[in-house]
Amino acid sequence: MTETDSSPQGDPASPECSLEPRLQVSNLVYFAMCTGMQYLAAPVLYVGITQASLCKALGADARVSNLPATMFFAFTAVVVLVAWLSPGIGSLRRNLSICYASTSVMLFVTAFVLAMPVSAEIKIGVVILQGAVSGAAMPTAIALLWEIVGRGSDERRRGMALGLAFGAGPILAVVGSFVQTLLLGGKFFGLEFDGLDGLNGFVVLFACGVPVMGLAAILSWSFRLPESLTEPSREPIANVLGLLVGLPLMIASIGLMQLGEFTATAAYKYAAYALAALSAAAFVYHFRPILTQRVLLVATVVTVLVYSGNTIPSNMNLFTSEVLGDEPAKYAGMQNALRFGFKVIAGAVLGWLLTRSHPRLGLVATAAIFLLAQVWAMFATGTAYLVAFGLYGAGELIGVYAPNYILSASRPGEIRRNMAFVTLLMVPAAPTGYLFGSIAQSVKDAGWQFGDMTSAALGFRVSFGVCALLILSGIVVALFALPKHPK
Repeated sequence: MTETDSSPQGDPASPECSLEPRLQVSNLVYFAMCTGMQYLAAPVLYVGITQASLCKALGADARVSNLPATMFFAFTAVVVLVAWLSPGIGSLRRNLSICYASTSVMLFVTAFVLAMPVSAEIKIGVVILQGAVSGAAMPTAIALLWEIVGRGSDERRRGMALGLAFGAGPILAVVGSFVQTLLLGGKFFGLEFDGLDGLNGFVVLFACGVPVMGLAAILSWSFRLPESLTEPSREPIANVLGLLVGLPLMIASIGLMQLGEFTATAAYKYAAYALAALSAAAFVYHFRPILTQRVLLVATVVTVLVYSGNTIPSNMNLFTSEVLGDEPAKYAGMQNALRFGFKVIAGAVLGWLLTRSHPRLGLVATAAIFLLAQVWAMFATGTAYLVAFGLYGAGELIGVYAPNYILSASRPGEIRRNMAFVTLLMVPAAPTGYLFGSIAQSVKDAGWQFGDMTSAALGFRVSFGVCALLILSGIVVALFALPKHPK
């Protein structure tokens, strides 16, 4: 797998797969099974809601509770680094298995540390690390899966696997969310459960993900690929220098910002801003061939602005205690269930809409749903607030329709490179998660109030408003600066 091999489209010039039909069908079944395992473990792998409620239970503030999700999105850049370090086709199955196995090991470590009599700070640190490991491993696993199915099956056979993986897959995520409610306690569509005492529910929840991802690691070795006459060679280090510099600079900037908050030292914050700027410059340098094309540049700006919505669910979960008067963990399972349940419905409707419209409409429609989720979160009260998580889940499909637009705007010879670029667009959006947490915590610490709202409630609503403005900005840019049919 080379740097640009992560596109689900495969190479349009490649011949039909040389494997016999039986092996191709087998590959597609294993693809669906691996994807299903990812969905079943979604309550702990989709970093945000569960980790935020856990950090809150451990005594963390809104800033720290957003760090697991922030680190998850920051480490999505690892997918391209893995592609550069291990470009060989023969290493695809091994690399996929390593991704799943490392995720399984990290879930075990998290459960083990949560069960140990160690300080809350150590436990929070491990939860943040779990977010980082998942951010590095899971997007890489998804890219590898697409590469394997692209090489190991004919395009005309893939409909079965995609329907099974992304139709039944979210249903498995709802099942996982129900198990989450059983363990953590709370309400689940009219049912109410006590859950396990203390952190025991979280311990068992993370432990449940261990065999699930372990099974995925084993299944990874079952794929069969056609023999390749030549193996891709590793590209010169100069080709990934921007990534090698940008990623550690961004991580360092997040760490310095957190240190500045803890010590109330302005110098650390200014240093964090400087490193963030250098990190952004490094990423721009890496993708300068893409960013010199006007449509792709504008589409990138739109995508990054709208992708900021991906980092808000931690605050949405933390706000539960203000709007529903109970611990966030008690509603985390139902929030995840609504998130994936709405995704199933929206996926079908938006797919139908795309067949009768143009690529820009799919991008704008999903962004508009994302925006509606934030508006709903700002103004809804009582149990109606939970609908925001369903809307959020439907809006998450921006992760399908923004790449689809960039795919439509790509020349045939640049599809693979550009789709690899798409996998990194969460990286520049990652710091917004920490920004939203800082807004909520700063308003609370300042004691600001508006009407009957507490300062804590006001802080979360302000963060939702800022997120909505970023998404709205992306929609406006898309409507006025992007063509309906990019070429």
